[in-house]
Amino acid sequence: MNKIKKKYLFLIIIVIIGVITGFIFANIISNNDQKIVYEKITYFFNNIKEDVPIKYWNNLLFSLKNNIIYLILITIFGLSIIGLFFNNFILFLKSFILGFIASSIINIYLYNGIVLSIIYVFPFMILNLFTYLIMIAYANDFSVKLFYLLFKKKEYHFHIIIKKYFAVSLICLILLLVSSLYETFITPFVLKLFSFLIK
Repeated sequence: MNKIKKKYLFLIIIVIIGVITGFIFANIISNNDQKIVYEKITYFFNNIKEDVPIKYWNNLLFSLKNNIIYLILITIFGLSIIGLFFNNFILFLKSFILGFIASSIINIYLYNGIVLSIIYVFPFMILNLFTYLIMIAYANDFSVKLFYLLFKKKEYHFHIIIKKYFAVSLICLILLLVSSLYETFITPFVLKLFSFLIK
């Protein structure tokens, strides 16, 4: 198995562990915390079902802000050796959130929740996770090269590596923009089509 495959396999394992941990955690939190989660999720889905007006632009700005903050953090952490730990933790955290949300929706709406969670999670949360995974893979690679440059005195064409690094960052930014647009304008519409499942 070459280095690239090992790199992505390691990150995919982090994603799987994060999703599973999120699923489990949603089922073991205290009753009070479950009640809070229940209220937030049912409030969101009931608003969809009752066709409550959506503040699209506010939601879009909120989604974009969160996505861009994470992307900036990953990019900056990648420029340091210690960024390896922080970026891997961010990937775990985003995976955990996905698992937690999906599990919570299923817990509330049971069999209907399986469909609702799939509609909610796919594709924007999956696209987000995929984008972060790609960016973190490049960020981790940059951190490793930086380590070898500083401590092993290994030579790299760093001007080429940096150009590629920020080109990947720009591509990831575009993907996150697409994801935010889908989350804001398409997801509520699709959920509305399946509002008969919200009971």
